[in-house]
Amino acid sequence: MTLPFVIGAYASHPAPELEADYYRLLADQPWVSGVEIPYPGQLASQGDVLAGHLAAHWAFNTITAIPGTMQNVWKNENFGLASPDEAGRAAALDFTRALRDDLAALCERAGRALVARVQLHSAPTRLAQVDAFKRSLAEVDAWDWCGATLVIEHCDKYIPEQNPEKGFLSLESEIDIVSEAGIGIHLNWGRSAVEGRSADTAYEHVLEAGKRGVLDGIIFSGAGPEETQYGYSWIDGHLPAQADEPTSLMDEAEIARCAQASVDGGANYLGAKVCVPKDASLEQRLAMLTNIYLACGVGE
Repeated sequence: MTLPFVIGAYASHPAPELEADYYRLLADQPWVSGVEIPYPGQLASQGDVLAGHLAAHWAFNTITAIPGTMQNVWKNENFGLASPDEAGRAAALDFTRALRDDLAALCERAGRALVARVQLHSAPTRLAQVDAFKRSLAEVDAWDWCGATLVIEHCDKYIPEQNPEKGFLSLESEIDIVSEAGIGIHLNWGRSAVEGRSADTAYEHVLEAGKRGVLDGIIFSGAGPEETQYGYSWIDGHLPAQADEPTSLMDEAEIARCAQASVDGGANYLGAKVCVPKDASLEQRLAMLTNIYLACGVGE
């Protein structure tokens, strides 16, 4: 079974003057179905450039709101769609509305619907509440998303005895919420591993979301217990697969079992998002992503 495969290209961007070449290289790969776009990032500041980077045959681009969400959470601990603080929730709704508007502008520039999924999050850290998130989702799901479908990207849940990377709602709570809302769950392998300090947590999350019938997709992004060139231990730092970063828990076997479980669980897409050494060539960047795609074992 062949599923769309999405590349989180922004994590492995080369120097700005090489970005266009990098996107052309990705566009030449028949297994790449689109890219994950960070918001605000390129979408807000480089809309014209971004529209030109998106290959005409890429029918499965996605947007993640996590960069802007965390930038706001760091400035205001009450910011988030799941915030019990009404001012913080309203700020997150305004942010999400801006995302929607910028998406509409991007599609208008390109003259077509560009995005298949928009990934939203159950911020804030430590304070997120289920009822607040339900109210926010009911509102934003009614907006015109230019042909895109909303999904909730699970990040590490808040665990009191553990320093959180994101510290949002639990997967169980998010599954209950999306089941009621009629949308899906997007998993990030590394963020699940960070939560449980184990590769097994990522696999368990795939199984649970699949069993509940809400698993929409998964993107493979590594994590590990040691400090590396990509950051401190257990950072949500998009570590490469173990073949390219020995401390990463995301080895070929883990990718394969989670990809197969995702397919079995009804997922609609897979993907890869990894950081790379700063001096990596374009071909090396592509090779690190290709290795993950091949490890999934679900191509033609």
